[in-house]
Amino acid sequence: MEKIFEKIEEFNLGAFFVSKIENVRYLTNFTGEEGFAVVVPPEIYLFVDSRFTEQANKEVTKDVKIIEYAGDIASNVKNVLLKHKVHFLGVEEYKINLHTYRALKNLGFLVIAPLTNFVEEIRMVKTDEELEKIRKACSISTSAFLDTIKLLKPGITETDIASELEYRFKKYGGEKPSFTTIVASGERGSLPHGVASLNTIKEHVPIVFDFGVFFEGFASDTTRVVSIGDVDSEVKKAYSVIENAQKLGREKAKAGLKASELDKLVRDYIANNGLGEYFKHGLGHGVGLEIHELPYVNANSPYILQENMVITIEPGVYFEGRFGLRLEDTVIIKEDSIENLIDLPHDIIVV
Repeated sequence: MEKIFEKIEEFNLGAFFVSKIENVRYLTNFTGEEGFAVVVPPEIYLFVDSRFTEQANKEVTKDVKIIEYAGDIASNVKNVLLKHKVHFLGVEEYKINLHTYRALKNLGFLVIAPLTNFVEEIRMVKTDEELEKIRKACSISTSAFLDTIKLLKPGITETDIASELEYRFKKYGGEKPSFTTIVASGERGSLPHGVASLNTIKEHVPIVFDFGVFFEGFASDTTRVVSIGDVDSEVKKAYSVIENAQKLGREKAKAGLKASELDKLVRDYIANNGLGEYFKHGLGHGVGLEIHELPYVNANSPYILQENMVITIEPGVYFEGRFGLRLEDTVIIKEDSIENLIDLPHDIIVV
C-alpha cells in the first residue's frame, strides 16, 4: 500500500482506478473474478457487486474499504472521488474498457491519465510470502509431471497425457493450470504454443511439455523435452546447444544485470552455434499472479533485474515441419546468482 501511495504522489494524481483483476487482488487480497479498486491515499476502496460481497468481507486486508455497487461502475465511483476532491485520476491504459473510460470522463470534474504498468512495476519484486507460494506452485507442477510421464506410451494422444497432468495438478494441491498445457510431439514441437492435440505420440521423437499451475493465486512455468526411447543425433545436437544456452542464462542471471543483456548473452550463444534463426521469441518473462508479467526478458526490455524478481529462462529452437525444442526453468533472482525453483533434469528425459 505504501508503494502504490508513493507512486500516486510521484505522478501527481489524486487517485488511481484499478480494473485489471490481478492488480485488484494484489492491492486488496480479493480473489474473485470481478471487482474494481480505487486507490485514494491513504485509502483503498474495493467495489464489488452483490455476488462477491460476502467473499470480499472474508478476504480483503483490514485497511481496504468494501463498497457493494450496482449498475454502472463509474457512477458508483463518483461519490468516492467527490468525497476526496479528486481531479486527476490515473487509469490502466491497456485494461480499462472503453465504456468505463468514457463514463469516467463524462463525470466532468476529472482529468483522466491513462498509464501503463503502474501497478505491475511494483509487483515485479516479490515478497517472501509470494516467493513461498511460487515455490509451492513449482513443487506441485514438478511432482505432477514426474508422475505423468510414467504413463507415456506409443499411441497415447497428446490430449490424454495433458489431461493426466492437469488432474495431478489438483491432486497435489494446485488450483488450475496457469495456462493451456502444451504437449507437442514430433513436428508439432515446432509450434512454440502447440497446445495438446489428438495426435498420437510416437517413439523416438521429442515431445515438448510446457506446463504450470496456480497455487494460492501464484503461477509456475516449466518446459522439458521428453521422448519414448532415444532420439536421433540431429535432435541431440540441436538440444545440446539449447541445454548449454539455458545453463549460460542460469549462470549469468543476477541482480543488476539488464534483462536485455541476459537475452543477448543467450541469443548470441545460440547464434554462434548456427541456430540463431530458429530462436524466435524472447528469453523469458516474469511469473507471479500472471503467467506472463513484468519484467520481460527480451531484446527490448527496459528493466534491470532486481533481487527477488521471478523470471523464466527458456531458450528454444523451432524447425518447421520437423521438430522443436525448448528448456525452461522458473528462477528467483538473487544478488549474485539465482535460485532455481525447478528440480528436474535439464537433459532430454527418456522414458
